[in-house]
Amino acid sequence: MNKKVSFISKMMMFAATTVFMAACSDSENVTQAVTVQVQVLLPEGFSSDAAYSGQTVTLGSYTATTDDTGVATFEGVIPDVYDIATSCEITADQYREMTGNDESQNLNYILTGSLLNQTVATATTISLQTSASVKQSLVISKVYYSGTKDNNSKNYLAGKYLEFFNNSDETIDIAGIYFGLIESNSTPAYDLGTTPDYIYLKQIYRFPTESAIEVAAGEAIVVANSAIDHTANNEVDLSGADFEAKDEAGKTTNNPDVPAIELIYTFSSSLTYMNLVQGGPCSIVLFETDEDIDNWERVYADGKTSGSQYVKMPIKYVTDGVDCLKNKTTGVDVDSKRLYDYIDAGYQNIEAISGYTGEVVYRKVSTTENGRTVLADTNNSTNDFAVSTTILPKQFE
Repeated sequence: MNKKVSFISKMMMFAATTVFMAACSDSENVTQAVTVQVQVLLPEGFSSDAAYSGQTVTLGSYTATTDDTGVATFEGVIPDVYDIATSCEITADQYREMTGNDESQNLNYILTGSLLNQTVATATTISLQTSASVKQSLVISKVYYSGTKDNNSKNYLAGKYLEFFNNSDETIDIAGIYFGLIESNSTPAYDLGTTPDYIYLKQIYRFPTESAIEVAAGEAIVVANSAIDHTANNEVDLSGADFEAKDEAGKTTNNPDVPAIELIYTFSSSLTYMNLVQGGPCSIVLFETDEDIDNWERVYADGKTSGSQYVKMPIKYVTDGVDCLKNKTTGVDVDSKRLYDYIDAGYQNIEAISGYTGEVVYRKVSTTENGRTVLADTNNSTNDFAVSTTILPKQFE
C-alpha cells in the first residue's frame, strides 16, 4: 500500500474519531428540555373548574392553554427559573354560577394567580392557586417616583406624581376615594402574612368630597407634588395636573390654581407632599370606605415601641394596588413585597438602583373599544405595567 495513502487514511480515521468523541461530549453537556404541567386551581369557594378551560398560562416566555381539567402543558422547556402567571375575566353571572353567591354585586371579576422565581429542573407538575377580585373602574395607571438630574446634574425630586385612570365604559365620580402610600422601610414594617387582614400606610390622601369629581371613560386624573412646568429641569410639565399634594413646609412650589388633594394622614408632620421614595419601594393602593379613618389603629413597625407610626388599614377595602419594589445590585428585592397576590400577584420596579433616571412605572394598554383606551388589569403588575423614560402624563401605549 502506498505509505502516503495509508498515512492520509489514518489521519482521516483519527479526525472522524475525534469528531465523534466531541459530538458525544457535546450531547452529554446539552441541557435537556423537559415537559412542565401547570395545574390551575380556582379560588376557595368556587365549585367549577370549567372557567379555566382554554385559559392562557405563561411560564416565562412560554405560553400554553388549560385543558378541561385546568392543566396547561408546556413542552420543550429549558430548565431555568421562571415566573408563572394566569388571568381571566368572568362576568357577574359566571361568578354567581361558580360560587353559588346570589348576593354578589353586578360586577365583573378577575381570576388571577402567579408564582415568582420557580425553579424548573426536571419534568414536573406545578400547582398555581388563583384568587378572585372585583374588576374596578378606577385603577392606578402611573407611578413616577424616580426623580431625575437637573441641568446642573443635581438631584431633582419636585416632579413626582401619581396618575389614576377610569378603565370602565362609563363616567364615574371619584369624590371620596382614597389612595395610600404603603410604608417604605428597607425592611418591611410587617412581613407579608404576619397580619393577613391588614396593610400599613405611611400616608393617606382623599379626593375632595365637596362636590362630584367626574372622570369620563378612558380618561385620567393626575395628582402632582408640584403642579408646575418641570421641563426646564428635565422632567415633565405638570401645570395641567388635576390635584396637588400641597407642601406646607415650602420644600416644593405649589400652584394656587390647582386644587389640593386632601391629606388624611402622614407619618411625618414635615411631609405633607407625597413621600414617593426615588429608589423604591414605592407601593400604592386605592381604597374606599365609609369608616372613620381617625379611628384606625396607629402602630410602630413590628417589634418596635418608637419611631414612625403607620395606619393599620383593613385590607378588605383595597380596590387596586401596585407593588413597586426596590431594585438592588443583587436584583429586585422580591422578599419586600407589601401586597398579597389577590391585590397584586406580581411587582414592578425601575431599572435604576437609586433613582434619578426619569423612569416612570406605567400601566400598559390592553386594547381599544370603540375608540376608548382600555388598560391591562389582571391584578398582576409584572404583566400589566412597564417602565419608560419617555411616556407622558395622560399618554398611554
